[in-house]
Amino acid sequence: MAIQLFGREWTRRELEARVGTISQIAGVERFSYTEGAADGVRAVRARTGGGLDFTVLLSRGMDIGTASYKGVPFAWQSATGAAHPHALDQSQPNGRGWLRSFHGGLLTGCGLSNAGAANVDGDEHLGVHGYLSHIPADETFAGIEWTGEDSAQLVVRGVMREACVFGENLRLQRTITAPLGGSHLHVCDTVTNAGFAEVPLMLLYHLNFGFPLVSEHTEIVTNVTIPPEARDADAEMGKETALQLTVPTPGYREQCFFHFPEPDADGFATVTMSNPALPLTATVRYDHGALPHLTQWKMMGQGEYVCGIEPANCRVFGRTAERVAGRLQTIAPGETRTFRVEVSLAGL
Repeated sequence: MAIQLFGREWTRRELEARVGTISQIAGVERFSYTEGAADGVRAVRARTGGGLDFTVLLSRGMDIGTASYKGVPFAWQSATGAAHPHALDQSQPNGRGWLRSFHGGLLTGCGLSNAGAANVDGDEHLGVHGYLSHIPADETFAGIEWTGEDSAQLVVRGVMREACVFGENLRLQRTITAPLGGSHLHVCDTVTNAGFAEVPLMLLYHLNFGFPLVSEHTEIVTNVTIPPEARDADAEMGKETALQLTVPTPGYREQCFFHFPEPDADGFATVTMSNPALPLTATVRYDHGALPHLTQWKMMGQGEYVCGIEPANCRVFGRTAERVAGRLQTIAPGETRTFRVEVSLAGL
């Protein structure tokens, strides 16, 4: 299929005849932040030419930071900014130092040995959401890959390794692709146990949507046949209106809900977040077989105004609780698992 740009179809040579370089239209650009807590963070800015722009934080586990569609931002950014991974604060009680460098962004990766709450599993003290978001990528690549004359995609690729002497040795290769001229991106992760012992594997995709997509007009839709479950007493109070968002609310306490969407014929589940007042719609689609759990993080506070959609292979109670509940997944020596998540935009 030919490349769709500016209201018509193009071949590669037709486009090249009209520009000195394809970067006039779309492309990927490497850069490093030079100010504040993000000083030294390596990153890639990706522009599809179809209105979707996003930043991949190579130094932060290949998280996706800022994201916009047709110039309108749709990813929440926290007050910490995209802090350098060395800013991870392990001195905080209850393992909550992770929150001092939680940048938000379109995607924060959580795992690989723990995702969710801090906990103690045996003799291991595990912090909130693990180390993945603070592991710099190695073996990185960023560029446009062409398939013949009529198909091209932006590609950002790298490898993160979570390893510990006398502990786990997990290798995650992440490939983020977005079609030239398109309005969606695809994250494909392959996790390999490079060690010689079976170890826990927890992986959660913390997708953080923010203003102006998030507003009191926003509608969230997913294919469910049973009601959500509340994480705790705070969430129980808001369970009936879990999929309805509000204006920023003073003193709001975060609420988390577990949803149970039905996968389609391809085995993918879908969640749609739409603000008809803009109009703008974001759709999350993910491999339900590999990621059987879906958490909604609803935080309608002032300055912390965000709705998270979080496909995962676990819930957010932490490793000990997952083990007790019989949900904890493990990965055998030499085994490889694949996880896929897509985000697409429409409207405006």
